[in-house]
Amino acid sequence: MSRKYRILHLTHDMGIGGTEQVICQLIRNLDSTQYQCDVACIDGTVGPLGQQLKQYGVQFSVFNRRPGFDRALIGAIRKLLRDNHYDIIHCHQYTPYVYGICAALFGRTKVVFTEHGRFHPDSYSWKRRLVNPVFGWCTDSIVAISAATAGALAHYEWFSRKAIDVIYNGIDPASSAVRPEQHRNEFNIQPDHIVFGTIARFDPIKNIPMMIDAFARVHRENTETRLLLVGDGDERQQLMARVEQLGLSDAVMFTGYQEDTAKFMSMIDVYLLTSFSEGTSMVLLEAMSTGTASIVTRVGGNVEIIEHDSNGLMIDSGDVDALTAAMCQLAEDGSRRQRLGEAAIDVFNDRFSVSTMSSRYSETYHRVLGLL
Repeated sequence: MSRKYRILHLTHDMGIGGTEQVICQLIRNLDSTQYQCDVACIDGTVGPLGQQLKQYGVQFSVFNRRPGFDRALIGAIRKLLRDNHYDIIHCHQYTPYVYGICAALFGRTKVVFTEHGRFHPDSYSWKRRLVNPVFGWCTDSIVAISAATAGALAHYEWFSRKAIDVIYNGIDPASSAVRPEQHRNEFNIQPDHIVFGTIARFDPIKNIPMMIDAFARVHRENTETRLLLVGDGDERQQLMARVEQLGLSDAVMFTGYQEDTAKFMSMIDVYLLTSFSEGTSMVLLEAMSTGTASIVTRVGGNVEIIEHDSNGLMIDSGDVDALTAAMCQLAEDGSRRQRLGEAAIDVFNDRFSVSTMSSRYSETYHRVLGLL
């Protein structure tokens, strides 16, 4: 490559979530001698992960998207692309993609679109049926983070399935400088306690009430179990009220938002992911990288990551009885937890490392730039 190519990552913001983690991992792990990456946020804030990237030297542009379809935002992004001579605009999620593709039309900047997940329940839009085939024709590369997400893009959004590549999310293996027993002592978790846990945004799509209801049953059978809920969000107060109503306040721990997720992952014996919909869960990958056994719902990209009773356990979405049974099984069988965790590490290293993801995106950038 004769020069460094400039990439603008366009997203809602750089708050806490899987999309934002992917952007962070990608920027930090792409070859800095080949690419210079900047970030533009369309919804007015940089966010915690964005602040981390700023310390890494990444330049940010922040826009305040107005309600409705903000035509002025298209002009602002187009000016940013032109003034900074970006070679690629990499749009993350659909709304930033709409503004990014419109801004890049008739210009020299190539367009890459990554869909990171779907809403639940998914739905059609006749407006998108009209515009998306045109947008797709003008887009240089469309990427989905799982085959399930790719299928949804084709089924609900009318993009050509043949034009969609699947690139799984990847992360660096989780690590923590302090030993797990020191972390557990901070929360009065005893050595013989079995800790179930999740690290998530407290949003309805994560279906955290399901894991609280299942844990209530498990705890009645085994009082040495604990539930660790790491995160924050709109549902936090309702979840705390539910825990209190069930008489579980001494057994369920709410930590709030935590930047050092590795510290809390090291405390968890069994990771729970009860979402109604998932693309490729970054925190599930983090759990796998540490050898933590997991129980996940049979939705979205989960089925492409977890093979039931091989590298984790899988249950149907919303099935509290099945979740309760799976939690009881793993609480009682330490050797099974260890077997599932060891298999999870092997799958993670083979398919979901950050180097694999970065290499695939680098190939995508090379292709759209005509370098292959």
